[in-house]
Amino acid sequence: MDSITLKNMVFYGHTGCFEEEKRDGQRFVVTIEVYLDRIIGCDTDKLEDTANYAVLCEKAKAIVEGDHGNLIEHLAQLIADMVLSEVPDASSCAVTVSKPDAPVDAVFETMEVRIERKR
Repeated sequence: MDSITLKNMVFYGHTGCFEEEKRDGQRFVVTIEVYLDRIIGCDTDKLEDTANYAVLCEKAKAIVEGDHGNLIEHLAQLIADMVLSEVPDASSCAVTVSKPDAPVDAVFETMEVRIERKR
């Protein structure tokens, strides 16, 4: 099993349950893990034979910036759906969405959700 990881991409978005989150926005940190039985590009050395991480990053950014929903769980699902659509050879993917500035009255590193989706 091969994997491609886009780790700790930082985007600014408006996902959240509280009015101030939707109004003011905040940072989101996204990690995408794409799993493939074998990355053909290992043999061919051609971009079209692997997951284009520049495209995945751009589309993940667009999802985070465009979403005004409530839950990071839903945001992660939108990103996972995009990954499986963009990488037809992927057998599965995992998406982690973190909110390091979540409006929680506590000292913490981040609040996050990680989901895994298979074909």
